[in-house]
Amino acid sequence: MAYGNMGKVLEVDLASGKVQARELAEEMYRDYIGGAGLAARLLYDHGHLDAEPLDPENPLIFAAGPLTGIGLSGSSRLSVGSRSPLTGIWGQASCGGNFGPELKRCGYDAILFTNRSEKPVYLLLEEGSAQLLDASDLWGKDTYETTDILKERHGKTHKVLAIGPAAENLIPFGSIVNDKGHVFGRAGLGTVMGAKRVKAVVARGEKKIQYRDPEKFAELAKTYQGWVERSGMTKALRAFGTACNMESKMVEGDVPSRNWGLGIWEEGGERLSGITMDEEIMVGRRACRGCLVRCKPVVEVPEGPYAMGPGAGPEYETLGAFGTMLMNANLEAVAWINDFCNRSGMDTITCGATFAWAMDCYENGILKPEDYEGIRLEWGDIDTVISLLPRIVAGEGKLATLLGKGSRAASREVGGGSERFLTDSKGLEAPMHDPRLDWGDGLAYAVSVRGACHVSNMMYQLEWGAIRFPEIGLDKHYRGMSTEHKAEAAAKTADLGCIMNSACWCVFPATSFTIPLLRDLFNAVAGYGWEIEDMMRAGERVWFLQRCLGHIWGATGADDRLGQRIMTPTGEGSIAGVVPDMETMLREFYEYRGLRDDGKPEPEVLRSLGLSYLEKDIYP
Repeated sequence: MAYGNMGKVLEVDLASGKVQARELAEEMYRDYIGGAGLAARLLYDHGHLDAEPLDPENPLIFAAGPLTGIGLSGSSRLSVGSRSPLTGIWGQASCGGNFGPELKRCGYDAILFTNRSEKPVYLLLEEGSAQLLDASDLWGKDTYETTDILKERHGKTHKVLAIGPAAENLIPFGSIVNDKGHVFGRAGLGTVMGAKRVKAVVARGEKKIQYRDPEKFAELAKTYQGWVERSGMTKALRAFGTACNMESKMVEGDVPSRNWGLGIWEEGGERLSGITMDEEIMVGRRACRGCLVRCKPVVEVPEGPYAMGPGAGPEYETLGAFGTMLMNANLEAVAWINDFCNRSGMDTITCGATFAWAMDCYENGILKPEDYEGIRLEWGDIDTVISLLPRIVAGEGKLATLLGKGSRAASREVGGGSERFLTDSKGLEAPMHDPRLDWGDGLAYAVSVRGACHVSNMMYQLEWGAIRFPEIGLDKHYRGMSTEHKAEAAAKTADLGCIMNSACWCVFPATSFTIPLLRDLFNAVAGYGWEIEDMMRAGERVWFLQRCLGHIWGATGADDRLGQRIMTPTGEGSIAGVVPDMETMLREFYEYRGLRDDGKPEPEVLRSLGLSYLEKDIYP
C-alpha cells in the first residue's frame, strides 16, 4: 500500500491520444520526495533531452508531493516542470489553490504529457477515468472564461487548470491558472502547455490519502496548526496579503524601484502597500485549500478607467513589477493589470521587468520612438503600458513583439548596451527583493536552478530573521551586507527549497514549523523512515539533479551571475553605493557544494548522492 503518495503517474501521449497509468517504485518517491523533484527525475527518465522547449518531445509534468492534500496550512500546492522556453534550462513553477489535492483524490501523483496534439484538447480526470476531450471551442478564450465553461460543463466542484491566449500564442512567459487567481507564473511553462495544444486539465476525485501513522499525524497536525494560527506572519498576511510589509521594506531598501535604479521611493511604498489595498480596494480574502493564513486578497475597482472585479488582487511581486519598478503608484492600475495578466495567462514578474528594462532603454536612447511606431515608454506612464499588453499577447506591432520575448531575448536582439539594464539570472528576471540589501539573496538568485528566484530557496526568510533551524546549522547571525556564512546558508536553504517544492508545501506557513516536525510529517504521512540527515540529503539530491539538467542544456558557471542593473549601485537610501560581493560568495559556495570552476559538480559529489547516472550527460 502507498502511504502519502498515490503510487501512480498518469502518462498522456498527446499524439496518439493514449492515456495510461503507471506505478512507481517506492524508492523513487523516497529519493526524489515528489513534486518538483519527482518531475525532474521523470523528465530525465523520459529521455529526448536534446529537445527544444517547444518541441513535441519535451515533456510537461505536473506533480504533487507526499504532503499535498493532507489538510494542513500550506499543503495544497502542486509543482510543474519542463524545459523552459524563457530560459532554455530546467523550468519549474508551483501553485496553491485546489488542484494539487484534487489530482491525488483522482488517484495520481503526477501527469506526464508527451508529444503534441493535432487539435486543442483538455484532459478530464474523474473517479476511475481519464480522457482527452476536444477543446477547439475553448481555444482563444481567457483562463477565466475557460474555467467557467468547464465548471458549467462538468460540475462546479471540478477543479480547473487553464492557459490563456498568451500561452496559445507561444509568448515565452505564459502562465497556467488554477480556478482563477492561483497561478503557475514563472519560467513559461504555460507556453509549453500551449505548444502541446493542451488548453486545460479538469479534475474531480474522491480517493483518500492513506497515512503510515494516523495517530502521530493527528498529533503533529494539531501542534503545527496551532503554531500557524498564533504566528505573527499569519496575522500580517491574513490582514494585508503579501504586500503587508511593502512600506517597511521600501524604507529598508529591499523593494526595487525604477528598474532597480532607485534606492528608495517612499510614495510607491506607501501607495502600493497592503494597508492601502485594504483601505481602498480590498473586498475580501481567499485561502488555498485547508490554509489558516488566508493571504489571497480579493479586490474590486467598481468604476473608472481601471474598473475590474471583484477578483484576485495583486500580490507583492506584481505590485513591484508593475508598480515600483515602473515608477507607477496607481494601485487601481496595478489591480487591472494583474487581472488582465491572470486572464491572458502571463507571468507578471517577467512582463513587468521587461517593461522596466525597456523604459531604461528609452531613457538612455537605445530604444527610439521612431523605430517603434512612435511609441515611447516613460517612467510612470502606466496607460501606455496597459495599451501594449493586449498587443503583447497577440504579437501585434514591433514594440509589443519585442517586449513579448522577455528582457534577455529582447536585449540580445536590440544590443546597443541594453544589457546594462537587465535584471535576470539565466534569463529569468529577478523577483522583487534587492540583493544589495541582503547579499545572500544575490547568491541564491545567481545559483538558483531555474534562474533568479526566491521560492526555490528560503534564503530571504533566513536573512530577515523569519526562520532559524539550529538542527541543520542555520542558527547564525546573518548580516545582510556581508558574505559571512552565506555560502553554507545558500546551500542549505536551497536544499530546503527543494524539499518544499517537492513536498509541495507553501513557504509562508512553513516559517511556523521546525525541522524535526517536518521530518516527522514525512514519516507519519509517507512512511519514508527519515532522519533529518536523510531528508536534507534528499533535498540536496533534487538540487543537483535539477542543476545538472541545466548543464545538459548548456548552462555553465558563467551563468551564475546577476543582471548588470542589479550589480550597479544606487545613489540613495540605505543601499546607496553598495553591491553584493558576488565573487567571494560564489567562490565559497562552489567550495562548499563541491563544484568545479565551470560550475559542474565533482563526480564524487554525484556518486555520493546516487546521481552517478548523470555523469555521462554532463562531462565531455
